[in-house]
Amino acid sequence: MLTLFHAPASPSSRVIWLLEELHADYRLEIVSYPRNDGSNVDPRNPHPHGYTPALEHDGALVTETGAIALYLTDLYPHSSIGIPVGDPSRSRYVTSLFYQVGLAEPLFYMKGTGVLEKDVAMSRLYEAMMCNVEKTLAQGPFILGERFTAVDILYMSLFERARELLGKPEWIESYVARGLARPARQRALSKGG
Repeated sequence: MLTLFHAPASPSSRVIWLLEELHADYRLEIVSYPRNDGSNVDPRNPHPHGYTPALEHDGALVTETGAIALYLTDLYPHSSIGIPVGDPSRSRYVTSLFYQVGLAEPLFYMKGTGVLEKDVAMSRLYEAMMCNVEKTLAQGPFILGERFTAVDILYMSLFERARELLGKPEWIESYVARGLARPARQRALSKGG
């Protein structure tokens, strides 16, 4: 059984969307999210720092969004939103997945906290990353072209949360709208995702 530890309006919302895309049988365990000062950690949450998402599957714990996305899409290898080992597109899928969680998300955090204003190299990297994503999406409706994958869930969710930082560039707005139109996204929203 899959159990997702979820705090409303937190990064775990995108994992609900992913689970809905997979048509997975799962249980939501609603927990509180820690405050910036480290207080309010929910003792029921198995994440080592009390954050969400955390996923339990038959006694195994997986934390961190990229790891959970890869774990779940590998668990459901016949789903169209993951790319299985052996598929020629797998390398691009895995690279895009970790580019999003390892580069894009931290840069958005740095932009939101004002750190980029003080760090010229990171500011340049942010601009290059945004140009890369825009160029990628100019080649197809999704990060991997015509195929919607878990990578898109992560980017679309990030762009939704970062609208105040981004303004409303047309290429981002139309990309996010493609995600919002998906039935699984609507189901996830109805469950607090």
